[in-house]
Amino acid sequence: MSMFHEEHYIRSLFRVFDPFIRLLRKHPPTNRAITVACLALFSTGLAVFQRQLQRSALAEAEVITLQTYDGHILPIVHLGTASTHDAIFTADSTRLTLTAKQSSGRAEWNTLTVPRGYTYSAALTDGSLVRLNAGSSLRFPSIFGPDKREVYMEGEAYFEAQDNANRSFTIHSGQADIIVLGTAFNVNTYDQHIRVSLVSGEVMVNVKGKMTRLKPGLAATIDKQSGQVSVTPFEENIVLAWLDGLQIYVAAPLRDICNALERMYNIRIHIDDPKLLGMHYSVIVNRQRPIQNFLEDLKATRKVHSVFDSMGELHLNFQ
Repeated sequence: MSMFHEEHYIRSLFRVFDPFIRLLRKHPPTNRAITVACLALFSTGLAVFQRQLQRSALAEAEVITLQTYDGHILPIVHLGTASTHDAIFTADSTRLTLTAKQSSGRAEWNTLTVPRGYTYSAALTDGSLVRLNAGSSLRFPSIFGPDKREVYMEGEAYFEAQDNANRSFTIHSGQADIIVLGTAFNVNTYDQHIRVSLVSGEVMVNVKGKMTRLKPGLAATIDKQSGQVSVTPFEENIVLAWLDGLQIYVAAPLRDICNALERMYNIRIHIDDPKLLGMHYSVIVNRQRPIQNFLEDLKATRKVHSVFDSMGELHLNFQ
């Protein structure tokens, strides 16, 4: 919200309440409740205004950005086409596309940051496609080197790596390195685990020098603290549902669901009642629908009451 709009709103607010204030000065009411009610109404107006300012500031801050190797931070919404000495960046509403120019002989690293509330894709110079979920980032070179391709990521991303037997594709993600030749897989690092779910092809997961080979339909789960790796089957339609704007949970802890909703809707959720921490819930959440749909279902099936406070943060309690 610009300073002009702030001043306009404040002036309008005072114009509305000025007659009441003048009247109270000339004729102080004998009924104390009337005074309290007027002041409360005025305070409510100010609270609404402050909340609008907070939401406006959040909207301005939470945008998809590209930070180029030379330190420039460019909002994707205003990018269109930008150029560095070794690549051309072209952005639309869903994807950032890189086109190689000529290499400087050294890796020039860029970072694509997708905040909570958004998803976005990047088409790299080798043709590989990376789809980033909310609250994720991808660090990548403008042009890959002659003998290897490597990127760094945080959050969650789905990779479609181009096949190239002479240049392996490596994703560095916390304690794990995922090494592929050409394949499709999902990487999730949101919580205390790193999960690599292989859809097609073959990957090697390297954790502290220990290699784990994955085949399609299997997922490697790496504990971030201990580094232990376990391999289990996974349900593709559940793990990859986020690519279609969905989150699917089957008997999942309510806290895990709320963590995902915070990223999906860019809000803060507080579980105020400790008894809710032990609740498990099955639900399908659609990003295109308001969070109220989820809250209504939660209320109807589990008797969980929800309320937004003056800061726009959500609180959950048993009814």
